[in-house]
Amino acid sequence: MAFTLSFSSSLFCLLGILLLHGAAVTSGCFSMEREALLDFKAGIHDTHNRLSSWVGRDCCAWAGGVACDTTTGHVVMLDLRNTNFTGDWALRDERMNSSLLALSHLNHLDFSFNDFSGIRMPEFIGSFMKLRYLNLSSTRFMGGIPARLGNLSSLYVLDLSDALYVDDNGDRYPVDNLDWLSHLTSLKHLDLSGLNLTDVPDCFSSVNMLPSLLALSMSSVGLNTIPASVVHLNFTSSLTFLDLSSNNFNTTLPKWLWNISSLTHLDLRDAGFRGVIPNAIGDLGSLTLLDLGFNQLEGTVPRSMVDLRRLKELHMLGNQLTGNLRGWLEQMTNLINLDLSYNLFNGSMSSYVGKLSNLTEFNLGGNSLGGVISEVYFENLTRLQVLDLSYNPITISIGKSWVPPFQLRYVDLTKSQLGPQFPEWLQFQTQIEELYLEDYCEIEGTMPAWFWNISSSTITVLDLSNNQIGGKLPSSLKFTKLKILYLFSNRFEGPLPTMLPSTLYLLSLINNSFTGQLPIWPHVTILTLSNNMLDGGLSSSICQWTYLEYLDLSNNKLFGEIPYCLGDGLSLLQLNNNSLSGEVPLSLKNCTELQFLDLAQNNLVGGITLWMGENLQQLVVLRLRSNMFSGVVPWQLAQFEQLQILDLANNNFSGLIPHSIGNLSAMRSISQYYKNCDYELDVFAKGQDLYYLQCSLNLMKSLDLSNNRLTGGIPKGIGDLVGLKNLNLSRNHLQGKIPWEIGGMKSLESLDLSINGLSGSIPESLSTLYSLSYLNLSYNNLSGMIPSGRQLQTFIDPSIYMGNAELCGPLISKSCSNNKTTQNIIQEYKKEIPEWLWFYISMVLGYVMGFWTFCGILFLKDAWRHAYFHMIDDMYDRFWVQWHLIF
Repeated sequence: MAFTLSFSSSLFCLLGILLLHGAAVTSGCFSMEREALLDFKAGIHDTHNRLSSWVGRDCCAWAGGVACDTTTGHVVMLDLRNTNFTGDWALRDERMNSSLLALSHLNHLDFSFNDFSGIRMPEFIGSFMKLRYLNLSSTRFMGGIPARLGNLSSLYVLDLSDALYVDDNGDRYPVDNLDWLSHLTSLKHLDLSGLNLTDVPDCFSSVNMLPSLLALSMSSVGLNTIPASVVHLNFTSSLTFLDLSSNNFNTTLPKWLWNISSLTHLDLRDAGFRGVIPNAIGDLGSLTLLDLGFNQLEGTVPRSMVDLRRLKELHMLGNQLTGNLRGWLEQMTNLINLDLSYNLFNGSMSSYVGKLSNLTEFNLGGNSLGGVISEVYFENLTRLQVLDLSYNPITISIGKSWVPPFQLRYVDLTKSQLGPQFPEWLQFQTQIEELYLEDYCEIEGTMPAWFWNISSSTITVLDLSNNQIGGKLPSSLKFTKLKILYLFSNRFEGPLPTMLPSTLYLLSLINNSFTGQLPIWPHVTILTLSNNMLDGGLSSSICQWTYLEYLDLSNNKLFGEIPYCLGDGLSLLQLNNNSLSGEVPLSLKNCTELQFLDLAQNNLVGGITLWMGENLQQLVVLRLRSNMFSGVVPWQLAQFEQLQILDLANNNFSGLIPHSIGNLSAMRSISQYYKNCDYELDVFAKGQDLYYLQCSLNLMKSLDLSNNRLTGGIPKGIGDLVGLKNLNLSRNHLQGKIPWEIGGMKSLESLDLSINGLSGSIPESLSTLYSLSYLNLSYNNLSGMIPSGRQLQTFIDPSIYMGNAELCGPLISKSCSNNKTTQNIIQEYKKEIPEWLWFYISMVLGYVMGFWTFCGILFLKDAWRHAYFHMIDDMYDRFWVQWHLIF
């Protein structure tokens, strides 16, 4: 009976508890938790309606990242990870609603890849005491990391990678303390990548307090020091994943690394390590991935590398490693991904290629590996997808009938000897996405017809440049999937394809023999067609090229006017060396992003319109040489703050050189403004055409106004152009003296002032131009002694002074009379001083001379001095008497 009563009481209590529990749950969801989620939703700007499913009374049934415990009904997971990676969330009222604290049973919280850049990381996150998983990666919170996260003692996974805001300059909010990490004793996975830890005194000490840690990522955290040895490493017995990449340690590889025998993944890429790879690396026998790429490691690869028998990925690219690969590489038969590119490895590679049968990626480009490779060495590589043997002096000798046992996605055989025939085995490769056979692979003959058939299905990037491939292109390439096509410096001929695929945005066909007119290619963004034989006019159909940013049609046979519609979007326009006529179209004033404008060597007329200086503020290169432009050189050109090359030579410009010419900001500085390297240009300097390729042009700053009708003097302000390397004002009608201030152009390498009417002496300041290697002052009216100091002594060619009858000096074998030289100098300065100034100078000199002559006589003659002062006393007495008689 007692048992029955006790059982009944217990059952009654249990039913009561269940009834109370049911009162708090509404349709499978606790009402308090549902209201908390709805409050949170109300504070979120849900751009893409990702929380549209958050309706109804049962929050456990919502599909938008909410999950409940099937037994208790409590919300245990909130996964709001942004899978679109567009940063499409913003917060209203610049706050995160703390109502989420009602989710007291939460063990999984993921806000990753959302944009919370308007608020600080909420302190209340540290109150979710049951959290095991917290992911705040790429959330861009403002401020630092709250220390209250140290309260999450049950946490297994903490991902804070890129969790703090990065401004437009790439600066990240600093983290000043990681002591709170030591309280997370259950933590197994920690990711701090992308945080700014430069202000943390010793972040390794904080991490070292985590005995259960399995994975640690500290990539790109700004560290420049790492302990050389750690006596007590709490995580050495368990750590399997370690990523310290993209830091700047600037030291040798630390010894304690080789004690973490449990490591399976070690990433030290671009971490600033130097020195040799120690033999102790062989102690990491559990490694499946090792990345030592882009450091300053040197010496040979230790033989102990063969002890890494489980290794599947090995990356050591971008170091200075040397020696032969034979003896260790062929034993690493489990390798799937191998990248040893851009080192100093040498020797023959043929002996070990075929033994790495598990390879899917094989990268050995940029070394000094030689030998002859035949199809025999590839027979076992049935899984190969990536093949990069570029920039090695190897010969690939493969028979025409060979059918490869693999299907490649990426092929780079640049500068490998492949020719003379186009590789026939490529016709069996139907999955290639990128193919690089450029830079003197010695391929000759006509492009085979089958190539365009196989390339149409998959190839997006094709580079066959710098070979001897000939033939015609298909009349249409619309059927291809090309995005980038490089065929420059070959022997292609005939008309251009009339249609291109809409995916193709970069097309380079420089240095071929294409003929005919330019087709309509509305989707192309970058087009280089220089050095061909295109003729006809530029059709207004170019107006349909709505994506055009870069157009190079130089060195062709184009004629007619420049289309009026060239405008918005252009950053480079090269039409030089054609037969274009008319004026520069007014529409170019809309090209506010234009950086490079080259219209040289055409038949263009008109003047430099004022809008150029006012609208084209981004111009770095302006070349209008060898046309028929006229009018004055407007002072507005000085508004080009980034202009490094101004070439107006061989035109009909007249008037004065603007005094504002010394205000060209980029030429006043030795720094470089233009970082783009996708261009090349002729610059006439040092008496010859100098051809600047790509980035080398960044080093040139040039001002060329030669062979015009300019008059007046050389502005003194030109000496402020301290970054200028080439100044050419020759073949004009300039007069006056060479300004002394020209000695301020400390970077000047070439100076040509020949064939003008300049007079006076050569300023001594030219001797201070230590970079000057070319000088031409011939055929002017210069006079006096040629300066002999410093830099001018290096010029031994007398022709640079010829045509100046009044010059003298040892170099031109004409002696100088000191009197005559002095008289010439006086006459020069006398001509420069106005007559009214001479009048006042003479009056002042006369007064000074008379005064001191009179005083000198009184000082030397006692009798005169006594008589003078006696006369003064007598005059004073008479004056005094008269004063008293009157008053």
